[in-house]
Amino acid sequence: MHLNEIRLSDQLLQALYANTLVESEYTPNSKMPAQNKEQEVRVESPIQFLGKNNSQFVILVYYPDQLHLPDESFQFLGAVLKACQLNAADVAIVNLAMQSIKIEQLQEQLSPKIILGFGPGAVMAGMPVTNEFIPVEAGKYQYMQAPALEELTRPGEGSKSLKKQLWEGLKQMLHL
Repeated sequence: MHLNEIRLSDQLLQALYANTLVESEYTPNSKMPAQNKEQEVRVESPIQFLGKNNSQFVILVYYPDQLHLPDESFQFLGAVLKACQLNAADVAIVNLAMQSIKIEQLQEQLSPKIILGFGPGAVMAGMPVTNEFIPVEAGKYQYMQAPALEELTRPGEGSKSLKKQLWEGLKQMLHL
C-alpha cells in the first residue's frame, strides 16, 4: 500500500487537524449537519513508558532530566523485578515528570493490576493516600508508595532497611 492510498476517517481527520481546518456551516454535499463548536473531539496522547506491561504492573517514577530513569535506578529495579520473578517486559515504567497523566488515562491505556510509585513526585491526583510500603486495594488495582529509588540505592544501613520494607510490601502485593 502506498502512502497516497491511505484513507483516514472523518473523525480522525478532524482530530488531527482540529485547530487548522475550517468548517463552514453550509456544506451542500454533506448529509450530516456541521458540528457544533461546543462539541470538541479530545484525543489523549498515548502514555510513554519503558517495558511491555505484560503483567499489567505499572511503576511510576519522577525524573525531570531523564526520558525514563537513570541507569543505576533501572539496574536496581531489574534486580527487584528478578527477585519477584518478573523482568522489564512485565512492567510499564512511566516517568511522570515527562508527561501529564490522570489516573483514569492510566487505567484506560495500561489497565494496571499493580501500581508502584517511587518518590513523592510519582503520585497522581485521584490515587489513594497511603504510608510508604503499605499496599492498598484501590478498585481495580493495588497500589503501594515507596521512597525515591535514589534512597533505596544509597549505600548503608538506612537503605538496607528500606529495601527490606519494599520487599515485604511487594511480597504482599504479588502473593510471593
